[in-house]
Amino acid sequence: MHQKFLILFVSFAIISCSTGASYQKPENAKATKQWGVVEVKETVKSMSHSLSVYYKTEMKTGFLEWRKLQNSTSEHIDTKLITNEILNQLTKDKIPFVDTSVREDATKEMAFGKTGMVSSDSRLAVGKFKSPSHQIKGEINEVVNFESGTKIQYITVTLFLVSLETNQIVWSEQTNFLKKSRVEGYGF
Repeated sequence: MHQKFLILFVSFAIISCSTGASYQKPENAKATKQWGVVEVKETVKSMSHSLSVYYKTEMKTGFLEWRKLQNSTSEHIDTKLITNEILNQLTKDKIPFVDTSVREDATKEMAFGKTGMVSSDSRLAVGKFKSPSHQIKGEINEVVNFESGTKIQYITVTLFLVSLETNQIVWSEQTNFLKKSRVEGYGF
């Protein structure tokens, strides 16, 4: 009796201590009702490949800069996640980027370096900033319809590459999703 109680107690402790979480490879993710891994991975894959090919075949030089990706959907979408993943992939493909948001801090550091309080071997050199020749910007949009308890959602992710010199859109790409999901409690 004591042994059965001990086995039951240990089993209960193991089950109650488990987190209920598990990991899987993002490539094996399945579609969900909300924006998720499937949409992020497909967007990153198509956008980064298309832009990398365009840069290497058409532009060949210049620095790119990101502008915030706008989410105009009813869903919470972490646009920074998408941006970071595309940026990461493009950087691996040797596409050059600049981050102009650090200019103010760098300028202060350069000015401090001129005071003589910074050793010459680690002082930041003046005149080495790179300017972006193009900016990447984009939007996520949707159209939602409801039919017989089914939510039909058409989502588009569009990126644009804009020349800062001419303001001309020189590249664009779009990834589309058509999602259908059952709406619980629809049509009482």
